[in-house]
Amino acid sequence: MAKRVCIVRQNYFPDEDHIRKNVEALTDAGFQVDVICLRAPGEAAREEYRGGTVSRLPLTHKRTSKFRYLFEYGAFFLMAFSLLAYRSIRRRYDIVELYNVPDLIVFAAMPAKLLGSKVIFFMFEMMPEQTGDNYGLRDDSRLMRILRWAEGISVRFAHRVITVSPYQRDLIVERSRPRSEPAVVMNVPEESIFRPGSSAYEPDGVFRVITHGSILKRYGIQTLIRAVPYLTDRIPELEVTILGDGEYRDELEQLSTELNVTNHVRFLDSIPHQLVPDMIAQADIGVVPMLIMSILPNKLFEYIAMKRPVVSSLSPSVTALFDDNAIAYFTPDDEHDLARRILELYDDPARAERMAQTAHDVYDRYRWENARREYIGVHEELAGIQTVAAEPKGDPA
Repeated sequence: MAKRVCIVRQNYFPDEDHIRKNVEALTDAGFQVDVICLRAPGEAAREEYRGGTVSRLPLTHKRTSKFRYLFEYGAFFLMAFSLLAYRSIRRRYDIVELYNVPDLIVFAAMPAKLLGSKVIFFMFEMMPEQTGDNYGLRDDSRLMRILRWAEGISVRFAHRVITVSPYQRDLIVERSRPRSEPAVVMNVPEESIFRPGSSAYEPDGVFRVITHGSILKRYGIQTLIRAVPYLTDRIPELEVTILGDGEYRDELEQLSTELNVTNHVRFLDSIPHQLVPDMIAQADIGVVPMLIMSILPNKLFEYIAMKRPVVSSLSPSVTALFDDNAIAYFTPDDEHDLARRILELYDDPARAERMAQTAHDVYDRYRWENARREYIGVHEELAGIQTVAAEPKGDPA
């Protein structure tokens, strides 16, 4: 009989590509996977997916006030807790896997754990850093101390912790003392979709810079817009594409108007994930301007997988993987430094191409096939599944 896994994520499924990849990896490996998630308007409350069941709770996500966030966290926790308890009594899960944020969501698995389920805590983000940045909190503030305490008890509650970068792993080990060293499963793209030459590139005289994904303040897209006035004299054919949706989009559009760069900046709504490579293929540079140092964004790997030169914020989460021969780094939140690095690559296309190739060569060790193997291995170990030993692989750090 197939081992049973329940994944709990306060987001939409299968819209969130990260969770979809993980579910499909587990089902391909022989697990039966159920998902508990949010329900978007018009979605079915319950449906079958690859032999498992998707249960969508009657709650939608709205990016408004912090009180709305607290309401969503609390409501989702209570509903997920109740549903997991009911299902665990009827038919036990071998593994329950819960994703932050918030960190305390892991305790929704308490009834399942008491009945024998193993618990995996997938730390997709670092909640203290994210909350502190969102609300301008001092590191020694009471709320930040509470958030770090919540992280610690959540980490120690789980049988295994998974995170997305060596930097996050080391931070978790240092301050939260997990039962064992967290596994690193990077959020990298599928090679079948994001690969060089998967989309045709037709030069048209436009110099395109792209950044894509959720439009949130902490992702630093405002730095890219502020850099545009320092680029247009040297790059009159410049076009900056901002692809995605999010609560910070209105402010960015207003900033673009105030700086009089609307002729060079275009905002595009989110598109199906399978179409994103076409947009990246048309770009000359991908920009990753995040402000939070613990983030290792998926779009970084998507640009690299497509062999696009990358300009990124100088961040330990990225520099732990790629040196400055592979990535053009700039000081976070510094539009002058960002403009300087873009101009360097614009003026030297051969260097830009070399950097893209170097990054792609390094990326080969982090690609999805390796991350997928690590992810499945964590579940097989907890489920007591014996597998044929694979060739040893190097540490991702």
